[in-house]
Amino acid sequence: MGCGRGYLTFSLHSYLCSKYLSSTRRKIVSVQTQGIDRRPKLIQEINGIAHDLGGEFNSLNFIEGTIENTQPDLFKGQRAYSKWRRCFDILIALHACDTATDDAIWFAISRKADIIVTAPCCQHELRSQIDHHSSSLRSQRHTEIVTDAMRALLLEIAGYDTQVFEFVGGEHTAKNVMITAVKRSKKGESSGNQLRDKRTRLVELATMYGIKRQRLAALMGESLNANGEKRLRMCQECLQCKSGSAFLV
Repeated sequence: MGCGRGYLTFSLHSYLCSKYLSSTRRKIVSVQTQGIDRRPKLIQEINGIAHDLGGEFNSLNFIEGTIENTQPDLFKGQRAYSKWRRCFDILIALHACDTATDDAIWFAISRKADIIVTAPCCQHELRSQIDHHSSSLRSQRHTEIVTDAMRALLLEIAGYDTQVFEFVGGEHTAKNVMITAVKRSKKGESSGNQLRDKRTRLVELATMYGIKRQRLAALMGESLNANGEKRLRMCQECLQCKSGSAFLV
């Protein structure tokens, strides 16, 4: 998502095809790649390149759109299940600016993507909330670290095993943090206590830095304050109660 000129998209598509489309697997494995960018002239240009290349690139397509407004069921018609294995959905967003990374993650969560790979960029949303008195550089680094820590917790709450790490040396670029998330199997799903613990940690982190709002949390309907977390817990307990009916407003 936010594929730009598609350098990474072309490369990754070619790699996946060479790895999984061997002659013995061709009948049971299909690699379908969609790139999304909001610039229509660019989309037309790179679609032309994919068409001219042909071969494995016939299953590579680029469409015009924004990350925020992309519909969760956009690629539903392309999901295919074979007799041997089901398909895997992978979402990649490289340097989607500020809350565009949150929109990309939410797109993946709402579509139940199996794997999410993001390299966040320009984490400005929380900066004004975190620290009004620290130096510019310190505030910027705090914002980046806290933003990505909250995203990782929210992905855990959404049912993903998540890692945050530096994927390239800091001497090459300061934008060197990657968040990866793999959807848990039903066996690996968090228990009620584990989920409550993660939500408590999210609230504690937000409270520590004075954060009242964050894009991904809002999209997921997750509260960032203790009272909201308590109300959510009470609602869940009401829904699980078998002794009577509960009406929640």
